[in-house]
Amino acid sequence: MKNVSFLAELLEKDTIAEHVTSISLKDDPSRVYLNTDDEPESSGENVLYTDVPGYLNVSFAQNGQKKLEKSVATFEGSYIDLKKYNNLDHFLKSKLSPKRVSRLKAYKRTLEKVFPIDYQYYYGEIQDRTYEELMNNLKRMITTRFNEKQMHHMALTEWDRFKELGKGLIREKKASLIVIYHGDEPIHISFNYIWKQLVFGYVRGFNIDYSKFYLGYIDIMIQLQWCFEMGFEIYDLLRENMEYKLRFADHTYLYACHIVVAKPRPFSIVSPLLTWLSLSLKFDMYYPFMSRLRAIYLRIPFLPKRKEKRIQPLYQLEKLDKEQWAKMDKEKFSRIQIASLKQPYGKRAVYHFLYLSKEQLEHLKLYISLDDERTIILECPNSLGKIIFKNRAEKHGK
Repeated sequence: MKNVSFLAELLEKDTIAEHVTSISLKDDPSRVYLNTDDEPESSGENVLYTDVPGYLNVSFAQNGQKKLEKSVATFEGSYIDLKKYNNLDHFLKSKLSPKRVSRLKAYKRTLEKVFPIDYQYYYGEIQDRTYEELMNNLKRMITTRFNEKQMHHMALTEWDRFKELGKGLIREKKASLIVIYHGDEPIHISFNYIWKQLVFGYVRGFNIDYSKFYLGYIDIMIQLQWCFEMGFEIYDLLRENMEYKLRFADHTYLYACHIVVAKPRPFSIVSPLLTWLSLSLKFDMYYPFMSRLRAIYLRIPFLPKRKEKRIQPLYQLEKLDKEQWAKMDKEKFSRIQIASLKQPYGKRAVYHFLYLSKEQLEHLKLYISLDDERTIILECPNSLGKIIFKNRAEKHGK
């Protein structure tokens, strides 16, 4: 049986018309994105189509002779129905409380106040050098963040193939890169696939030095703003219904595997049926059973539990008032630039202070202790702070 990724054919190869005759929205059948009377040519093979979004009505065809099709629901996904809203403000007010909307907008204002921020949208045009630099930065952002979390990101498993395809797709308006810049430095990058009026949020990454600035929420706002301006109808958040996705999603759905038998004969359907049965047992029985078993196990006291991985504090940030700073011996401190910080988490700590103080980076003065290089003083026109970096022994609790 032939294995075909529905999303790869749809988004990367643009060959979906070789496999289907129509694609429309289940919730709104009048929204037809593909409809053809031409029957796709077929080798007569039985095909297993994976990663078929459950919110789409898809008519598979195998040389006009398809008589058997079986499907199995697999992973969860979610999407935003942009057609329901007039613009970003309408969307935010419909999904969130006034307090939360105000907070989201405040995140963006704070970022723009502290740093010189620019937003760029690469869609239809991108220079070779720009693309190379952005994709290298995106990979580095993802790798750094997930190494710190001691986790693995699925996008990294096929990164070279993904990177090779992306540039052409952007130039053909089948993908986009949306970037938040601090000056000339990208600090958040999102790559989206685009098909017809549907946008698929594939992968995002951010510089962890800016982790206190809620770049993920700011990115969602500027992406959706762009989608409304471009007239897109669906923003697919893809797999894994994490909390932040569900906060914005209009609908959840299940991906499905579709088994299409081209020419059903007494013995030719045995293998497809066994595949369908195997998938059904896996997703309809095994995974739900293990999930329930895990929930029961966690509720039983005294049984050993896996401890959650927690990132230990990397530094201690303290407020400092003018009197304290005035009493300190200034000869024991030396003025330095932020780029001169030797601590691996130096920028992150400094930017944390700037987020809390809402002071501009250009007004910041840094002083390092000559007695202990782990201690620095931060001075702004209206704020003072002190950072004590932890050494490796403290970080790992040894």
